[in-house]
Amino acid sequence: MMKYYAGLDIGGSVARMKIESAEGNVIGEFYGTGGTMNTDGFELCNEKYRKFILPVLKENHLKAEDCIRICIAASGIDSKRQEEECLRSFTEMGFNRGSIAVHNDCEIFLHMSSGPAIVLISGTGSIAFARGESGEITRCGGWGHVLSDEGSGFHMGMKVIKEAASHIDGRQDCSVLYKLFAEKSGLTTLDEINVFVNDKLMEKAEIASYSILAEKACIMGEEAGLKIIRECRDELFTLVRDVYNKAGLHKYEGEKPVELWYWGSVLLKNKILRDELSQIINNVFPRIIIKIPELSALDTAMELAIR
Repeated sequence: MMKYYAGLDIGGSVARMKIESAEGNVIGEFYGTGGTMNTDGFELCNEKYRKFILPVLKENHLKAEDCIRICIAASGIDSKRQEEECLRSFTEMGFNRGSIAVHNDCEIFLHMSSGPAIVLISGTGSIAFARGESGEITRCGGWGHVLSDEGSGFHMGMKVIKEAASHIDGRQDCSVLYKLFAEKSGLTTLDEINVFVNDKLMEKAEIASYSILAEKACIMGEEAGLKIIRECRDELFTLVRDVYNKAGLHKYEGEKPVELWYWGSVLLKNKILRDELSQIINNVFPRIIIKIPELSALDTAMELAIR
C-alpha cells in the first residue's frame, strides 16, 4: 500500500486537504465542506469530516492507516476537549493516533518558528497566539465578533457603518466615506441602516465587507477613514502587547528575537494599517521580528506533516 502524508485546513465553511506520497509526489488537493468543533459540535463535524475525507482516500486508493503523518489545522479547536474530539474523529476513520497532529487553524503558523513566537490574525475576526520559552501556547481575543475580535474586519466594517450613519444624522461630516458606503450598500437613510445592521449582526462576513471602505476613504484624503484605521491599529497592537505579556515574553527582554507572524485579509491587504502597526510594534518591542507567511495554512500544515 502507498504510504503518504496529509495536511488539512478546515474552516467553518470550506475544508481543504493536500496529500503527498512518501516519495514527495503531490497526489492532489481536495475541497469539501468544513465545520467547527466549537459551534457545530462533535457529531456534525465528525459527519462532515467523514463525508469529505473517506471518499478522497477511496478515489486515490489510499488507506487511513497507511498515512505516515497527518497535520490538521482546524477552526474551532479552542480547548483540550475539542482537540480530543478532533483526534477521535480521525482515529475512528482509521488514522493511527500517533500519526495525527491537531492545531487550531489560527495558531498553525506558530509552528514555523523554533523559538518564542506570536501569530496575529485579523481577517473577518481577530485573534493572537503566542508561544513562550517553555513551549506553552497562550491566546488573547478571538472569542467571537460580539465579545471580542478587536481590530478585525467586522469591527472595522461596523465603524464604517457608524461613521456613515453619523454623517446622515448631521453629527459629523464624512461625505467621502458616506458616498462610498451608500454606493456599496444602497442604504441612504438611518432607518434603512438600522434595519440592515440588526438583520445582519450575526452575519459577520457581510458587515466585514465594508471594512475596505476605510482605506479607500483614507486614500481619497478623508480623515474619517484614517481615524477608523488607527482605532483598529491600536486594538491590534493591544492584542500583541497582551499576548506578549501573557506568554511571559516580557521576562526575557534582550534575549533571542521573537517572530511575529501576520495573517488575515485586514493585515495582508490594508497596507496603511499594517505599516502603522508595524512601526508601533518595532518602537515598543524592538525584539520582535515581523514576518508574513509565504505558505498558506494548507501548505503550512502539509509542511509540518512532512517534518
